[in-house]
Amino acid sequence: MTARHAAPQAHGRHGRHEAPRERGPRRGHKAVAIVLLALVAAAVAAVALVPQVRGALFPTATHAATKDAASSTDASTSAKSAASAKVTTAATDASSSAGEKDDSSSSSSQPSEDTSALDASASAKVTTFTTSGGISVTAPDGFANTPTCKHLEDAVAAFTAKGYHLGFSMVDLKTGRGVSYNADQKFYPASSIKAIYCTAILESTNGGAASSSDTITKCLVDSDNDSFRALLKTYGYTVYGNWLKSRAPEAAQEAYTYNYPHISATGMLNCWKEIYRYGTSGEAGASLLTGCLAKTNHSALGALLRSRYTVWAKPGWYPTNEGLASTATAEGAIVFSDCGDYAIAVLSDAPSDFDSLLPVLDALNAAHGKMCGGSSALRQTSSTTVG
Repeated sequence: MTARHAAPQAHGRHGRHEAPRERGPRRGHKAVAIVLLALVAAAVAAVALVPQVRGALFPTATHAATKDAASSTDASTSAKSAASAKVTTAATDASSSAGEKDDSSSSSSQPSEDTSALDASASAKVTTFTTSGGISVTAPDGFANTPTCKHLEDAVAAFTAKGYHLGFSMVDLKTGRGVSYNADQKFYPASSIKAIYCTAILESTNGGAASSSDTITKCLVDSDNDSFRALLKTYGYTVYGNWLKSRAPEAAQEAYTYNYPHISATGMLNCWKEIYRYGTSGEAGASLLTGCLAKTNHSALGALLRSRYTVWAKPGWYPTNEGLASTATAEGAIVFSDCGDYAIAVLSDAPSDFDSLLPVLDALNAAHGKMCGGSSALRQTSSTTVG
């Protein structure tokens, strides 16, 4: 999945300036005028026949300026094309390492590391605090003063400034370092909940549900709703509610009767911690689950990071509000990063708007890298991340 951002508006229209009308030549100078016109015509013909001379007379910069000034419509089209090309590759630029530079573009467009001093070693002093923007953080002492922390605050502020509500929780599965925001608020999870249901039926049947491998694959990889309903019909709701009781109790009761129970980021994160345990356990059915989650379509985190890391993920989205089915853009995942595995759950009421959520996910990944001693580079360039 790649992010799409609105193209910048073209600058003001280039006004047309009508040249003043010239008076006809006086009678006494007609002959001179004719001779001059002939000389000009000859010069033009010579220029047309000798491209090298034409290039020398009209440098490339002059042509570019003239072309840009010719039409505001052309300028707008050009801007849209450039912006589209830039953001189409923003997420897939994750394949470039943080220290690499591309000679074809300026250094300002490259992902860059946060080089501010921070002891992220295993023995580092860890503190817990809440930022002015309401983000709860457990990280090495000094993280609050890093550009990475500031960028996360800015990304959250930009998202909520659009009128959207957001909840997330991210934790490093070894050190416990992480961040959260509105983590106890319940959201409609849309299809992100399908990973939880499939895990529940595989675990609860000791891998027996793997007999429905084709249906599980379509449900997770393609987020196919018919396949989800088929699994619910086969394995029921009781297994759903029972599995959620100890992990996301706020969602359990609704899960006994409803396909998409409302859940908090805390609850969803607990579910993904269990997905990680089960997925790395070698238990029956685990390889089917993780094989599907590693190649899910439409995953924002997958688009950002899969060229660098293994990412088990399940996104969810819904564009309209229809009673219980409210608007949603969400994703739960396990990221096997360069500095440790982490679980992440992000929920929002944005109406199918991964373009807006992507910078938040990018900033969360960078935050994990900074606090755990790995890469803090943003996978999106600064010009397309916030604002």
